[in-house]
Amino acid sequence: RIRPQLAKEKIEGCHICTYVMPGEPQVFLGKDKAFTYDHVFDMDTQQDSIYTHCTERLIEGCFEGYNATIFAYGQTGSGKTYTMGTGFDVSISEDELGIIPRAVNHLFRGIERRRQDASENGLPLPEFKINAQFLELYNEEVLDLFDTTRDLETRKQKSNIKIHEDANGGIYTVGVTTRTVNSAAEMIQCLKLGALARTTASTQMNVQSSRSHAIFTIHVCQVRVCSPDNNTDNRLANNSEINEFETLTAKFHFVDLAGSERLKRTGATGDRAKEGISINCGLLALGNVISALGDRSKRSSHVPYRDSKLTRLLQDSLGGNSQTVMIACISPSDRDFMETLNTLKYANRARNIKNKVVVNQDRASQQISALRTEIARLQMELMEYKTGKRMVGEDGLEGLNDLIHENSMLQTENNNLRLRVKAMQETIDSQRARLTQILSEQANSVLARAADVVDFRAKLLESESMNENLRKNLSRASTRSCLYGTPLLAPEKEANEVIEMAKKDLEKLKKMEKKKKKRYRRVGG
Repeated sequence: RIRPQLAKEKIEGCHICTYVMPGEPQVFLGKDKAFTYDHVFDMDTQQDSIYTHCTERLIEGCFEGYNATIFAYGQTGSGKTYTMGTGFDVSISEDELGIIPRAVNHLFRGIERRRQDASENGLPLPEFKINAQFLELYNEEVLDLFDTTRDLETRKQKSNIKIHEDANGGIYTVGVTTRTVNSAAEMIQCLKLGALARTTASTQMNVQSSRSHAIFTIHVCQVRVCSPDNNTDNRLANNSEINEFETLTAKFHFVDLAGSERLKRTGATGDRAKEGISINCGLLALGNVISALGDRSKRSSHVPYRDSKLTRLLQDSLGGNSQTVMIACISPSDRDFMETLNTLKYANRARNIKNKVVVNQDRASQQISALRTEIARLQMELMEYKTGKRMVGEDGLEGLNDLIHENSMLQTENNNLRLRVKAMQETIDSQRARLTQILSEQANSVLARAADVVDFRAKLLESESMNENLRKNLSRASTRSCLYGTPLLAPEKEANEVIEMAKKDLEKLKKMEKKKKKRYRRVGG
């Protein structure tokens, strides 16, 4: 996350040396140094966007029994405390709330929603127990920020808090005040009281600089009705009238690291210088752990968790049973170029760490799940015996029935034949379509020829009628010549010529019609 430039940096004329690639999780430092991460947030990114992308799914995972850790790393004054939300201010608005207050509200909203869903479905309400711890690592000493009996004078004395490891590799502390909370407001109040007890001081780089590492831990214990497994027979779940419960636990570490710093830049002296040296030692140990876990060539080597109490407390968060998110906070100004480069390299190594996340389920719930799986397997085996898939031979050994193998082979062959029939049916359909097209074309040609024959017949009838009219006219003319006694030789001759021409035309038309009829018969045959 790149914080905006401070007013002091703008006044002193510092230039911006970072550039975020639009649409890509990549940040450029200077001209030639590029780094790629899971998410990159520029200077104008709001707090709700940071929470949505980085923390929301981690809180949902806690309800399913998964541990989670989120910590901010960066130089002094890069915005870690602001991002995490441990620096409480009276005038802060809801939009500027950090990750921890938003996560607390999300957690209790999720509890209320799950109780409401169980009530609507007629199931027993899930029981939740939420505990909180707030630790501070100051000068390599683990201090309890919830311990109200501790005063400033006893701060330098050695702490009685011990760090232990259980049989499963989980880290737990002894001698730490644990507060049980029942609401989001109560949790926020505990967080405020612990934050006010943190060790802060002013340096040249930050007016209110964190002089210690703070770890705020939320423990979630949930007792709920077992959800039926998908592999389990539903009849078993329906027949059982007694609800089976499972217990899930999860812990969420919110880590606000103190800023890495150079004494020359901070101008620290005396106690401030000792604090800075202790801070850098802890961060160096954290860097060595990250390098040992992230470097493929060093994975088989020893991981130095015990070099610092910070890495010891975060042992199960780095390479262990936890979903871990690291937010690298950097400054965009060119005067912080070297610190920004070191932070980006640090985060790049941390990105290579692979954690092994498992559900934190109590032994009784684990045994119930194992028995459910075994019952489902036995029911499946019993079903195979009933259907004849499995059988016991004469020698008493179990085996698969040969009929089952034969049946499976026949089913495979049947499926292949169905595919062939389908392919042949598609071929027949295409051939039918093609044949229909050819027949339609032939029918159209026959109809066109029939139209020509009808035209010739009409012309023949027309010529016959004309011939008949000419004969009538000739007979009339001959009748008139007899009446008047004067023969009309010329008209008679003319009429004969006309009749001869008509006969010739008629013969031609008859021949043409015969030829067309023969062609039509051939086409039809």
